[in-house]
Amino acid sequence: MALETDAGTEHGDLGQANAKPIHGLTDETEQLARHVLELILARQRQEPRSLGGSATLEELTSRVGETVTPHGLGAAEALQRWVNDLAPANIASDNARYFAFIPQAPTEAAICFDMLVGASAIYGGSWMEAAGAVYAENAALRWLADLAGFPAGAGGAFVPGGTMGNLSALHAARQTALARRGGERPPRWKIAASEEAHSSIAQAAQVLDVDIVAVPVDARHRMTGETLRAALDARDADDLCAVVASAGATNLGAIDDLTGIAAV
Repeated sequence: MALETDAGTEHGDLGQANAKPIHGLTDETEQLARHVLELILARQRQEPRSLGGSATLEELTSRVGETVTPHGLGAAEALQRWVNDLAPANIASDNARYFAFIPQAPTEAAICFDMLVGASAIYGGSWMEAAGAVYAENAALRWLADLAGFPAGAGGAFVPGGTMGNLSALHAARQTALARRGGERPPRWKIAASEEAHSSIAQAAQVLDVDIVAVPVDARHRMTGETLRAALDARDADDLCAVVASAGATNLGAIDDLTGIAAV
C-alpha cells in the first residue's frame, strides 16, 4: 500500500504511526471530484467553445510560482492554479478557429467515458488484466479495419497520435521485411519517404536506427510512382523495408500518388 506522511515528516519515515494511505475517498477528494465535474460540464455547455491562448515560460513562472513542494499545495490550491493560470495557456483544438496541426474533437459522450475509464484504474496491456477493455478496443479496431477494406485477419492497437502510429507502422514493416528475408538482416535497413514527409518519419527512423531514402516531389508536392522508381533505381533497394506515402500531408494537404507508389 502506498503511504504518505503528515507535513514535516521525513520521506524515510513511512513506517511511523502517523502515516496514512494515499488512496481512499475523503471529504476533500469528494469535494475535488464534484468541483472538477462542474468545471467539465461548464465547458461542455460553452457555445462557442473558448479558444484559449498561450504564454511564455517567464509569464507562467511569474503567475503560477512554485507548484511541486515538499508538503504539497493541496488539491484545492492545485486546481485553482490550473483553472486560473495554466488552463488559459492552452489552445483548444475543438474550437472553430483551430486550424493548426491535426485537431481532435471528442464528442461529449467520449469525454464522459474517458472520465469513467480514467477513474477505473484499468491496465489495458493484456487480456489477462483487462479482458473487457481489450474486447472493446478490438471491436472498434475491427470496425475501422472493415471501413478501410482490410482483410479479416487485420488487427492493431490504438496509439496516442500519428507520431506513435508512424513509429508502430514502420516497426511492423521492418519486422515483416525481416521475416520475408528469412531472418537475414542487411547492414542497414532503409525506408523511402517523400521530401515532404511529416517530421515524425525522421523521428521514427532515429528510434528504429534506420536510414531514409529521400524521394523528390513533383510540382504539386507529391511523391509519385515515377519519382519513387527513379530514387530506387539510383541505388540498391535490397535493404528497403518500407515506403512511406502520405494521404493528406500536414502542411499542404497533398496526397501522394498512392496507386503508382503501391505498384512500385
